[in-house]
Amino acid sequence: MKRLFIAIVAAVPVLLAGAAIAQGQEARTVAAPSKVTICHDTGSASNPWRRISVSGRAVTSPRSGAGRVLRGHLRHTGDAVVVGAAACPAPAVTPAKTSAPATRVTICHATGSTSNLFRRITISSRAVTSPSSSSGKVLRGHLRHRGDLLMPGTAACPSGSPTNQGVKLTAALRPVSGATGSGSATVSVQLGRTRLCYDLTVQGLTDVTAAHIHRVATEAIVVPLTAPTNRTASGCTVVERTLLQEIAQSPGAFYVNVHTSTFPNGQVQGTLSK
Repeated sequence: MKRLFIAIVAAVPVLLAGAAIAQGQEARTVAAPSKVTICHDTGSASNPWRRISVSGRAVTSPRSGAGRVLRGHLRHTGDAVVVGAAACPAPAVTPAKTSAPATRVTICHATGSTSNLFRRITISSRAVTSPSSSSGKVLRGHLRHRGDLLMPGTAACPSGSPTNQGVKLTAALRPVSGATGSGSATVSVQLGRTRLCYDLTVQGLTDVTAAHIHRVATEAIVVPLTAPTNRTASGCTVVERTLLQEIAQSPGAFYVNVHTSTFPNGQVQGTLSK
């Protein structure tokens, strides 16, 4: 009996230490959100999202009804998943809608930093259908991180607030070979309103005849702009939604070009960038 009493007394500090460790771990654990928000791409310019809210248990129970809904939308390129109950992102930041299932999933991990909102992680879409794989575990882990954003397809993470409805792009306009002059362009892609707004400023140009946004690969004109005949020009123009998405997601594939009578193919040009 005496030996039993001594053993119990000796064990108490160990049990208390274990309890303290467990409590410390629990205190550091952030509870998983109770809801996951699916933003389904409707294809409508005026109402781009159909918002679907499912239980957070969809993450840990992938074979449940909610789990199947979540997995299905994670293969719809153009859709987005917000972990928690936050607003859907700006449509311009998500990949363009396609009929083919996504082969990649972009995870935008919320960093908590105001200067660098997200850390971008790209994984195979097999993570959706193989939840026990290593990539599946990564996916399931981030589906429990409140504030993370997941997009089927390959996309850049938002550089501003997830509810921001505009993507700002800029271009420094430089002269082509044999020409002089300079300028700048600021472009705002507003997919929710299916329009592109811009401000142009040029210096050292005479007889300005036109201004456009061109595609780099083909040099084709994709968006006409008001010519800055008096050094500046600004305005907004309606643009087809798929093209707007492409400009927002891949600005380096487009350039701003200001034409003059002396340089009809363009005197000052600049590639768009975020």
